[in-house]
Amino acid sequence: MKNSYSTRELADLLSVNESTVKRWADSRFIECVKTKGGHRKFSIKSILRFIHENQMNVPSLSLAEFDRKDVQAHLSAGFVDVLVPTLKEAALQGDSNEVQRLLRTGLISQPDIILLYTQLLFPALVDIGRDWEKGTVRVDAEHLATQAIKSALLRFQSDIHLKETNGLSAVVSCFEGETHDIAITCIAGYLTSQGWRVYHLGQDIPTDDLSFFIRSKKPNLVAISADIVDAERKFVFGINNKIVPAAKKAGAMTIAGGLQIPSRFSGRLKCDMLSDNISDIMAIHHNMTKEAAEAQT
Repeated sequence: MKNSYSTRELADLLSVNESTVKRWADSRFIECVKTKGGHRKFSIKSILRFIHENQMNVPSLSLAEFDRKDVQAHLSAGFVDVLVPTLKEAALQGDSNEVQRLLRTGLISQPDIILLYTQLLFPALVDIGRDWEKGTVRVDAEHLATQAIKSALLRFQSDIHLKETNGLSAVVSCFEGETHDIAITCIAGYLTSQGWRVYHLGQDIPTDDLSFFIRSKKPNLVAISADIVDAERKFVFGINNKIVPAAKKAGAMTIAGGLQIPSRFSGRLKCDMLSDNISDIMAIHHNMTKEAAEAQT
């Protein structure tokens, strides 16, 4: 993927006139820099933000990355799952730059980042996990893949368009003992892009410390991630007797998420929602921003 594009190249990619691109640039709808000769140059980062902001599908930009016709056909239709094997291999090789490139390519074909994560990132993670369970991937390779993806995600966040602040805040964290934080990182990134003030505490946060943090920050939303729950009694007690009361006192909605959370803990946790799919965060965002807007009118 090229690092920058000229006005003509960008106009061709977006199927618009050069004058339109110039007008967008002069109006600061899309960022650009000018060379000493006065020519506009558009970085791939600014293009990606523009595409994401306007929910555009730009097949010509994503197709340029791949020669295979089957890959091109899928990307043209917005089906980024075709990139899963390539992203999986890049992660297992520890190539965070390639993982970021593939996420960028996916963003061009699928500008909805939650769908991008569910169709591209998480299937690759699931495949790696299954290979580890079967013994075809060693634990060192699995850890290397995880670190490559986490590194790529942090840099990928700067490619995403950030909406203006909406006045809402969220505390997102893994439960005590949980070290798998990619899902909660994706949720934090999504909410940030939608204008939320996000306190991303990461992995293995002691329950007492998390409860104190919630009481001090008084967020609108508390999202807890737990993919692996070995001590069920400790988990249920911590959620029901510490985290949920702290959230209620702050006036916050509480969601607990993880691959087996609804199936294992339905009826046992006092959270407002249990989820096994990060797509649920989209509905939460839309409902809470709508309620906040209505409360101001």
